[in-house]
Amino acid sequence: QRLHPEVYTLDPQAFLAEGFCEVVSALRRPGSAAPIIKELQTRGLLEEIRPGLWTFPVLSDAFCDKFEAELCHFRSSGLPSKPPNTMNRHGVVLSELGFYEGLLDPLVFEYVDVIAGRLLPAFTEGLDSYRAFTVLYDAVADGDRDLALHYDNAEVTLNVNIGGQWEGGQVAFYGLATEKDSGDPPTEVPLRRGQGVLHVGLDLHKAQPITSGTRHNLIIWARSSGIRNDLCPMCFRRPNVVPTNKYHNEGFSVPPCCEAHPTDGQQSPAADCVDEDLYD
Repeated sequence: QRLHPEVYTLDPQAFLAEGFCEVVSALRRPGSAAPIIKELQTRGLLEEIRPGLWTFPVLSDAFCDKFEAELCHFRSSGLPSKPPNTMNRHGVVLSELGFYEGLLDPLVFEYVDVIAGRLLPAFTEGLDSYRAFTVLYDAVADGDRDLALHYDNAEVTLNVNIGGQWEGGQVAFYGLATEKDSGDPPTEVPLRRGQGVLHVGLDLHKAQPITSGTRHNLIIWARSSGIRNDLCPMCFRRPNVVPTNKYHNEGFSVPPCCEAHPTDGQQSPAADCVDEDLYD
């Protein structure tokens, strides 16, 4: 049974930081993005830490409180769940809890899509799918203390801190995996609660070890089929995409065969779809 049923449906006024709503509203305005971005930076609502790496407020403290409580409630239930990805052991795949339709779909497609299209236009032709999960870092002996260098199965990633008190644990960014190493030192980004960092999925990054406490983050791997149909974000080659019933949220736009129309009273193949990723 859900502890806070209201967190499963997006309430922009209550759940989103006021500054986030202002950023999205401004970036929706027609015309050149440059003067709008400069205005937002002047007002302190948007910061470009280095090219392609942006931070801004995203979530309210009130939402983070309830969201964390809901996730803690699920973890304490003893119900089975799979790890959030192949690198983190602790966290939750949010589709398993039913957070997509009411909460994350509108957040990604009505808000993050606007920001990504303006701030990282070379890496999206419109966000049309995503994978969302939480990761929990903990300094205890069996906790996930850090995360090795990697890039994401995403065109654009939004990483938002939703809670915890910790020391260390900055996220360090090294540059695009498709480009030659510049030799520059990494850019480290500390995130306070409710604050997000938006970056290109191919931006190599790692989580530095936390030395005490816990850190809890929401990760959204946002995908643009218009980009990945030409460049697979994992192997950097043009993909050979075939219709399939499995991995149907992988982000490519070739229609999966689960979308075929049943005839003669046959059951739709959609009943056999598996909601998982080829690379997670």
